Amino acid sequence: MKQIGIIGVGHLGSAILQGLIFSQYVTPQDVFISGGTSGKTQQIAKELDCQFCLTNRAVVEQTDIIILAVIPRILPSVLEEIKPYLSGNQMIISTAASFTMAQIQEILTSHQAIIRAIPNIPSRVCQGMTAISPAKQVTNKQLEIVKQLFMAIGKIAIVDESKLDISSTIAGCSPAYVALFIEALADAGVLAGLTREEAYLMSKQAVLGSASVLLAQSMLPAELKDGVCSPGGTTIRGIAQLEKYGLRNAVIEAVKASAKIKA
Repeated sequence: MKQIGIIGVGHLGSAILQGLIFSQYVTPQDVFISGGTSGKTQQIAKELDCQFCLTNRAVVEQTDIIILAVIPRILPSVLEEIKPYLSGNQMIISTAASFTMAQIQEILTSHQAIIRAIPNIPSRVCQGMTAISPAKQVTNKQLEIVKQLFMAIGKIAIVDESKLDISSTIAGCSPAYVALFIEALADAGVLAGLTREEAYLMSKQAVLGSASVLLAQSMLPAELKDGVCSPGGTTIRGIAQLEKYGLRNAVIEAVKASAKIKA
C-alpha cells in the first residue's frame, strides 16, 4: 500500500480524498493532507481520520504519491516549495488544468515521474471520470499504480496531453450542465403539480439510471433515445421540442465556451 499525499483539499482535492477513503483503496491513516490557512484542512482530516500536515514539506517527506490538487495560479509556487524535498522515486500527480507537463518539468528541473490527471467532482462518491496523461519517464508500473488509484474512484481514460483540456471540460464542467438540466426537469414537474421533493427525486434518478444503462450495456445514446421513443408517442413529441429550442446546439456552445474553442 502506497502512502498518498494530497496538497490542496478544496472542492476537487476533497472529492479525491473522500472517494479514495470511501472506496477503501487506502486507509485514512495512509493519507497525508495539507493546504490553506483557514483551518478547513485540519477539520477535514479530523472528520475523515487522515493525517493533517502543517506544511507541504511534511506531506512530501512522508508519502510515495503526491497529488497536487491546487489551482493553476498557485501551482508554480507549490512546486518551488516542495522541489528540495522530492526524491527520485516519488510520483507527482497534477490535477491543474492548462498547466502543462513541460511547465511542471521546467520548475522541478529533474527527471521526476509526472502525471497529469483531471478528475471531476463525482469522484467524491466513486462515480468520477478522470483523464490521465503520463510524462515519458513514467514507467508502466508507475502508470498502473496511478490507473488503479483513479479507477478506485470512477472511470479513467488515458489520453494524449493535447486532449486534457477538452477532457477536463467534458468531464469536469458537465456535472454543472447536468445539474442545470435536472433542475429544469424538476421545475417542469413542479409546474405540473409534483412537490419539489418528488420532482427532484424523479429527475435525479432518471438521469442516473439513463447513464447507468448506457455504461453497463455499452449503448450509444441514440439507441436509448430511440428505444424510449414510440411512433407518435409522448417522448418523441418532447424530443421535437428540445430540438426546436436548440438543446443540442446549446450544449455544444456551452462546451465550446468552457473549453475556449473558437471553431
